[in-house]
Amino acid sequence: MSIFVKYMMTVKLKDEYLRATSSSSEGTILIHKTPWVRILLDRDMQDTGICSIEVELSLPDSAAMGESASSDIIDQFSKHLEYLQKLRNFGFELSIIGSGCIYCASKVIQETPKDNLFSALLPP
Repeated sequence: MSIFVKYMMTVKLKDEYLRATSSSSEGTILIHKTPWVRILLDRDMQDTGICSIEVELSLPDSAAMGESASSDIIDQFSKHLEYLQKLRNFGFELSIIGSGCIYCASKVIQETPKDNLFSALLPP
């Protein structure tokens, strides 16, 4: 991925975050989605300055994987697990939801994060 494309994707992700934080909607808002990853903003309307970013990782459904070889799927899964581990360096807490089907990274946010966090949030 070129530096320009990554920059534009970072800008788009930040714009979605800002749009979600400025809306009057309460609850969970989807701000980015790929076949492997969903990035959600969870807003607490009782305390308008606090929200959390949650990154959920799960295997895509079979239609999204198409005819991919098992080794390719395992390689992609490994890259996505490394992505979650990278988020830990930005203060995210890692967890597993359910019976190991969804891997999650979450972080409480009290003010708009710096651009480097949005860059780190971009999935592989």
